Amino acid sequence: MQAKLSVGLIVGEMRQRAEQNLAHLLAQDALADLEILVVDVGSEGGGLAGADHPAVRYTHRPDLAYYCDAQGELVRQASTPFLAFVEDHSFATPGWARAVLAAFDDPRVAAVNYAFTNVDDAGYLSRSVLMAEYGYWMSPHPGGPVDFSSSTNIAYRLACLRPLLEGHESAFEAEFLIHRALLKQGRLIWLAPAAVVAHESWRSLGNACAANGTNKRVLGARRASQGRWSRVRRVAWAGGMVLAPALFLGRLGWALRRRPSLWGRYAAGVPVCAVIYGYSAWCEALGYLFGAGSSRHEFRERELSMRRDGLG
Repeated sequence: MQAKLSVGLIVGEMRQRAEQNLAHLLAQDALADLEILVVDVGSEGGGLAGADHPAVRYTHRPDLAYYCDAQGELVRQASTPFLAFVEDHSFATPGWARAVLAAFDDPRVAAVNYAFTNVDDAGYLSRSVLMAEYGYWMSPHPGGPVDFSSSTNIAYRLACLRPLLEGHESAFEAEFLIHRALLKQGRLIWLAPAAVVAHESWRSLGNACAANGTNKRVLGARRASQGRWSRVRRVAWAGGMVLAPALFLGRLGWALRRRPSLWGRYAAGVPVCAVIYGYSAWCEALGYLFGAGSSRHEFRERELSMRRDGLG
């Protein structure tokens, strides 16, 4: 049978974690509808359990310097109408793929947002970090169209995505601009509440801040560069980041206003969210003022080569 959905997995040095991710994808109840594309940017390559499965297409590409380069490679390799990106530390529940495909049945839908939950052994800090990073789309969620979407963990209708990239995969570094462009076209970004993934969050506040900070610095640099901002505009936006932490907290609280099951978790996580948002805002300001620096490389390393339990 011809596959209906391409699933993209980027693999780095955390081999056991990637194998666990791949095992969850191979356990999908819609596996017959999937082609699973594995782009391995690790230095050694090979030896990945599950990579020899008939549904898997494995490529070793250590030459891809940045995370966005690997995302672009997955876009090039996909042979189905849809591509679902899944981070190596996100583990799809058995009905995830079927729910993603069902959402794409509506031709207006250009992208599908997943619903997120923690891995089973999550403690307070890990739960609060997930609230900071994915609280807008945390399960339980009623589903439906969203105006603000997740990045790197999201599925796209490729006929809508490819024209926006125009061969410049670095656009993924400010992925929210892709989402804005889709919405401006009158397309929908749809949150599928049954497309649940368990996300392994940071269990060290320092690492959570550093990871989100590198991401935001890359975003700030790419946003200013892509928009060809003047120096004056860069300085103005950098100064405006003083307001960002309070705005982020307020926006998250507003997004949860009709989801009372998450109110307690939000309230408990406010201190952690505030620290992460504060540090991220500082790093985004640095991106506007001074560019990406070494953050593009650091982002790839933190996404693909670091444990999330604070031990390395």
